[in-house]
Amino acid sequence: MVTMEGFMRILLIACLLGLSACAALQRSTQSGYSYEEYDESERPKDLYEQKADSVENEAKEELGLDSRPLSTDEANSVELRVKLKRMESRLETKREKKQYYGVRSALKNDNERIYFLSLPTVEARERWAQQRGLGGDESYSDDIAKVIEANDIALGMTQKAVMQSWGDPDAVETAGNPLYGYERWKYNRYVSGNEGYQKELRVVYFEGGRVVGWERP
Repeated sequence: MVTMEGFMRILLIACLLGLSACAALQRSTQSGYSYEEYDESERPKDLYEQKADSVENEAKEELGLDSRPLSTDEANSVELRVKLKRMESRLETKREKKQYYGVRSALKNDNERIYFLSLPTVEARERWAQQRGLGGDESYSDDIAKVIEANDIALGMTQKAVMQSWGDPDAVETAGNPLYGYERWKYNRYVSGNEGYQKELRVVYFEGGRVVGWERP
């Protein structure tokens, strides 16, 4: 027969054994099941995150903002430009792209461009543009229209066509008599490579307002 004192001793031993078992079951940080000591910054970025970073970097470059901490207004401007660039990338048909890039430079700011692209149909955008006296540029040949649609450039393109394809240049340099229109436009563009997205300088040369050459220094 177990006395009360013996029963208490058995109960105390059982409790101690239970605590030991719980300690033994603690997951090792080497087991693959532990969630402790995980540093999110050490995880390599996937392709989607790299692309998102590149879009944000492009937006900062276009707005003339460097890597310094941004003010609230600057951060909002970058956010708007990123949103705009993503909406532009979703333009699918040649008709949509030709319509948008025909009026893009006439739109006042990124907010107005975003509003234009948010209209549900090509016809709705056309009506909105006509109400404000904005007209698309229909003077491009089919070959130049295809170059713009592919976000590329070609010999003989006008400066406006280049802007519709690549956007506003990061820097413009002129040389000689202004009457001859010798200009050099510099673009800092992000391109994909073996090590992710990298910044690449592209220079376009104009004479008389038309492309006569380009290079990648």
